[in-house]
Amino acid sequence: MNRRLLGRVCPSSPSTPSRPGRTRAPRLRAVLALAAVSAALAGCGASAPVHYYTLQGPSAPAAGVGAAGAAYLIDVQPVSITTQADQPQLMVRTGDGSLSALYSERWSSPLGDELRGALSDALKRELGALDVQMVKPGPGAAVWRVQTDVQRFELVSGSMAQLDATWRVRPVNTKGAGLLCRSVVTETVAEEGVPALIAAQQRAVAALAGTMASAIRGQAPAGSAGVQMLGCSALKD
Repeated sequence: MNRRLLGRVCPSSPSTPSRPGRTRAPRLRAVLALAAVSAALAGCGASAPVHYYTLQGPSAPAAGVGAAGAAYLIDVQPVSITTQADQPQLMVRTGDGSLSALYSERWSSPLGDELRGALSDALKRELGALDVQMVKPGPGAAVWRVQTDVQRFELVSGSMAQLDATWRVRPVNTKGAGLLCRSVVTETVAEEGVPALIAAQQRAVAALAGTMASAIRGQAPAGSAGVQMLGCSALKD
């Protein structure tokens, strides 16, 4: 009697039919996970390509520099810039005054570094002087120190690029008059598009450097077609 009961109970044991279900569930989850990853990768592949820009313009011949170069070095300090403008992506103002972040259009390095590098390059061309970032000055070396604080850095779509900066030039171990000035540089653009805005801002930075170079040479910084001088004062020793 017991043998019969056991023979009937064993085939109907609940443990045997549950095994296939347990193996199918992990496989299903794995397939769904792979599908989700594939969809995410496909979405990334469809995103717009990123373009990178620099404020350092094309090389140009040095202006007014003798064969011997300058008898001093320049020390272009890190540039201070407003948080609004100091973003990895380009911040472009539109005609209605709104500000747009162009996430596919980016600076090749932090904007403060871009400005410092562009000012240094332009001053080296203007003055024929080396930057202390390139060479280690000896004790007592003659140096002109340049400090720049940018209050406004504007890219206005289809209109202009503008740079509003307070700057200082001060002699170290050499004769000369230190100056504190404020300049607003405006460069118009003749066409739409980001490359035209970048080229205009490159010209604006070069024009600002030209004004600084005049002060280092001992000439009174003067305005021009694109440069508005908002005042200068002598720095005390």
